[in-house]
Amino acid sequence: MEFDMKDNSNDYDNISERFLLNGQILIDEFADSFAETALFGREDPYRLTGVRLFQKEITLSENYIYLATASQVTEEFCHYENRTFLIAGQTDYHNFHESCVVLMVGRQEQFAGIMNSAQQVFEKYREWDRKLQLSLNSEAPLDNMLEASVPIFKNPLFAHDTNFYILACPYRTGPMSVWERDSRTGRMMVPLNLIHEFKVDLEYLRTLSTKGPDIYNEDLRGYRILYRNLWVNGSYEGRLCVNEIQTAFHPGNFAALQYLGNFIELCIQHHNLFHLNLGTDTRRFFTDFLDGKISDPAKVQDFLYFLNWNRTDRYLCLRLEAEQLDEKMHSSVATLGHIESQIPEGRAFIYQQGIVVIVNLSFENSSVAQVISGLAIILREGLFKMGASAELADFFQLPQGYFQAKTALHLGEKYDSMIWCHRFDEYFLEYILEEAGENLSPKLLCSHALHVLKDYDSKNNTELYKTLKIYLKLERNALQTAKALFIHRSSLFYRIERITQLTKINLDDPKERLILQLSYCLMEGTKTFS
Repeated sequence: MEFDMKDNSNDYDNISERFLLNGQILIDEFADSFAETALFGREDPYRLTGVRLFQKEITLSENYIYLATASQVTEEFCHYENRTFLIAGQTDYHNFHESCVVLMVGRQEQFAGIMNSAQQVFEKYREWDRKLQLSLNSEAPLDNMLEASVPIFKNPLFAHDTNFYILACPYRTGPMSVWERDSRTGRMMVPLNLIHEFKVDLEYLRTLSTKGPDIYNEDLRGYRILYRNLWVNGSYEGRLCVNEIQTAFHPGNFAALQYLGNFIELCIQHHNLFHLNLGTDTRRFFTDFLDGKISDPAKVQDFLYFLNWNRTDRYLCLRLEAEQLDEKMHSSVATLGHIESQIPEGRAFIYQQGIVVIVNLSFENSSVAQVISGLAIILREGLFKMGASAELADFFQLPQGYFQAKTALHLGEKYDSMIWCHRFDEYFLEYILEEAGENLSPKLLCSHALHVLKDYDSKNNTELYKTLKIYLKLERNALQTAKALFIHRSSLFYRIERITQLTKINLDDPKERLILQLSYCLMEGTKTFS
């Protein structure tokens, strides 16, 4: 029978202290030396530590594979349960209990060669395991681990971080893409055009959430990639890749890649492999910076140097939220690459159940309007709403900029819910009014004059409250105010005189006029004085 490559995915979590083999790995190795190979069994757990000769007199352990010739197999083999057998030659699988795993390899006369091959396979993987263990405390653990893994996968393999910087690659061959050297760091990285291809490829975006080994199809690169995402404390740190160029993938490669990934994740935790000077995850830096976890100017300066940014460049902070509930942020994560492809010097990341974009406006002398315009299609098609900060003159102002963007989004949804983009500059007055109303009722903050006019209008069926509002809005232009109210100028002058008599206000005082305008906004809860 043929085993599914992913049938044993539940066993991966059990691979911890050392790498254990199964029948599939052995049969994969035998295929190069023996013409006839077959594997039978319902399940094929990773539990084997060595090979032993079959003898009826001994108790069989589930941790060994037992070698026998086809002629030794009798109906008595049905009494053995949950054991693994290696048979030299071909025999009837029904002679074995259904819980057993059975490998049939070559011919009976090849018994000695099969025994030697089996021992060599176990020695090969024990040596690999030993090298991985030793690499943990070496000066270049990642390089050493991948170098030791070349005989296991028999294909080119490499690791990269979230920014597509190449962290280790023992060798390159065949149709692998040409990498570029980053002038800022001196390190090799995936070319920008290929990065953009990945970031808009739906299949690639799907792979960003996988937790175990999986296959990335050949549509984009021309060959399949067996990959394993690297996770630390639930955070995506990079990817381990094997290119199917020299030999076809075997099912056992899945377990081996999972095991190798476990070691690399351990190194990330203990050796800080993905530190900034090795190409850190910029998204993590930004989240830590906004959270106030990074305040050391020297560390910030190092990071800015890594990005080729300056502290005093012009910056913009954006916050995006999906109109539809997206608890797992799948649609938001898939949008990050699209956003960064539209903004040459923008960094997008998930933060507080939304998307935050940090834009360096000094790059190519961009403007706030240009950035917002460049995102219009993405936001509308993705059903996102966006808040934008004011332009910032210092990188250290970004936390305040984020607050502005978040506030603009909140106020925009409150006052102009049909608009997809809200700028803090447009809601400055509303912000001040909301802050002022946090501790006191808006009615208590309003000018007493408006309460007087409202009460008078109610009792006398007049429109003095509205008249003053329009008069102030039109900057005390009598002609325009009269037209707006559909009354004669003389009637307007009478109303204004009556207003001043009732309220004792001085309309020639700029401060009093400002207080009245703010009071109208507070009284009516409107976006602007209108």
